[in-house]
Amino acid sequence: MASYTQATGHFENGEFAKAQQAVSACLQETYANIHRFVLTENLQNIYGTKVSVIVVSHRSGLEACEIGRGIEEFIRRPDVELIFVGNGPGAAEGASSPYADKARIFGLPENIGCSAARNVGAYVARGCCLLFLDDDASTDAADLDLLAGTCIERGAMAVRGRIAPKSGAGLTGNHYNLGDSLKPAPPTTEGFSAWQASAFEKYGGFDPLLAGHEGMDLCCRMLGETDAKQFLYQPGAVMRHDYAGDDRQRLQKVEKLQLSDRYLAFKGIDKDRVAVAFKEVEKADAV
Repeated sequence: MASYTQATGHFENGEFAKAQQAVSACLQETYANIHRFVLTENLQNIYGTKVSVIVVSHRSGLEACEIGRGIEEFIRRPDVELIFVGNGPGAAEGASSPYADKARIFGLPENIGCSAARNVGAYVARGCCLLFLDDDASTDAADLDLLAGTCIERGAMAVRGRIAPKSGAGLTGNHYNLGDSLKPAPPTTEGFSAWQASAFEKYGGFDPLLAGHEGMDLCCRMLGETDAKQFLYQPGAVMRHDYAGDDRQRLQKVEKLQLSDRYLAFKGIDKDRVAVAFKEVEKADAV
């Protein structure tokens, strides 16, 4: 059986072509056997679903996810479904939460990385809007309503929110807070973002090898047929999340992003072109 661990090994060694081949083989098996991963299926919202909330976690069970606190009002809406992807052996077992009865729970036999697991959630989603949430962050129902609502009402390809520090000691990323104005911006906070489901599917979702820059990568692929006005930053929707707990963790993230930059270059993705496109739209005051 192809292993995601093999793919990441090639990726970390800079063997990007081998990594792509390995992850493709791994995910072919995943999707071919996805029915085996269904632990519980609640079918009450087959029709009428607008928003599919997708939470991925390698932790043990839905109850271990901090994101589950405070959003029950949103999850309980009749046009909302919750998809929980347990990313690895046992990660979906013993799921319990105030709305576990409504959750659709999928367990994966190995950890396939956050991007590939989010794609699994998108694959089984029924809503026209995909709302991805980090499992170790916190937010409120009103923030989710605003984030998803902005995406649906404006017909945007993607909408990202604002990220605030979760703890006093937590370090923040320079892309977390882009100010107080609704404006075009690349979707660089993937764990707090809403996407048009049809566009996400059309362009192949997140690159399964990326755990950083996957939103930028997908945005760049979409920009070939659309423009930067279709990607928005909604400052009123706030999630609390720490970019890193200390300088060591920040350095580890920077090193991972540098590797992702090399991979994007290998794919022919030009981040500078994306930056120029958004600057031009801002200058034109298109929103």
